[in-house]
Amino acid sequence: MIAGMAKLGLGMFECDGWDIISNVSAEVLFQKYPEVLPKLKDHVHVIDMNLYVKKVKGPIGHDISSPATDPSSPLYQGKDATMEHLANTPVFKEVWTKLFEVGNFEKYDYTAKLDIDAVIVPERLSGMLGGRPDTAEYFLNAYHDMYGNFLHGPIELISRKGVYAFRDARHICFDKLDQMAFGEDFFAKQCWDMIKIHAVPTMDIRLLYDDYEWGLSAKHRCDALNPDPAVFNTNQYFGVYHPRKSMTTWLTCREQTGVPGIPSKAAMKAAIKLAGPGKPYDMKPLKKYEWVNESIISFQRNSMMTTLLVLGGVMMMLTALVISKYRCGPRSVGSLELMEGVATMEDGLMTSNE
Repeated sequence: MIAGMAKLGLGMFECDGWDIISNVSAEVLFQKYPEVLPKLKDHVHVIDMNLYVKKVKGPIGHDISSPATDPSSPLYQGKDATMEHLANTPVFKEVWTKLFEVGNFEKYDYTAKLDIDAVIVPERLSGMLGGRPDTAEYFLNAYHDMYGNFLHGPIELISRKGVYAFRDARHICFDKLDQMAFGEDFFAKQCWDMIKIHAVPTMDIRLLYDDYEWGLSAKHRCDALNPDPAVFNTNQYFGVYHPRKSMTTWLTCREQTGVPGIPSKAAMKAAIKLAGPGKPYDMKPLKKYEWVNESIISFQRNSMMTTLLVLGGVMMMLTALVISKYRCGPRSVGSLELMEGVATMEDGLMTSNE
């Protein structure tokens, strides 16, 4: 899907600049996509680590915030509910460290981690962020959460001063927080709160529409919609829609946003052929959180920059970190060794129950 987006210049590639962080080189990461390799190869930075992660069971949780959420949603399971989480914080510790080292975030007003199966609309999101104060802040993006962690992983958006604060005080988080207790989005919120980065309330910016959050009541489209009349007075447009696990459904969503820039039908057909079939959309309630393809992005208020961290894979795991301006491109973050007998591939992600 990254190759398909690169071919069309959509998604993260609609930004001004970008980097991908990977644990393999660009030549390995994009070896099956030679037609886009020249565009991407000079933007890949490598971290030296295996991306294999384990699942851990979280504590009991209950989502008192969501009486309107579908009862079959995994976010509304009652007071005895527990979730399994992929303990991927150690991976993202290295990813953020590489981001600090590369330093491109300093050129732009915002940086965001973005899942690859999320449809980002940079032009719209840039408009949403226009005129905000120049301060250290990050953006909550969920309306319901059984643990009260209203920062969900499909997009994590943080200002430049917020990234500076994270960079300079990260040792506090790494020393005091359990990196194996939850996924990286839970860790990020705990950390950013601990070091006093301001949390912008979810309702201030219509950042994310996540089908997983809304369960069977989700509206699987990307035009103006009202997820829940108890939350919104009118139909809303969002900056990011999640998930779209094939190039076909990703492009359908991008078209539905109505934002200009959609290429010809022939170009989209070629990108779909390049990306392959992907996964069909299946909105069954999740029984557990699965780690989907990840990304990191950065934005500037007027022209936009994106840093994208991508986790996905074919035979190997890959992770990519991308920093961009108004037209995005990537550098990279990762591949995984297959560990026979102990791991399975889910959505391009290796997981383990051990």
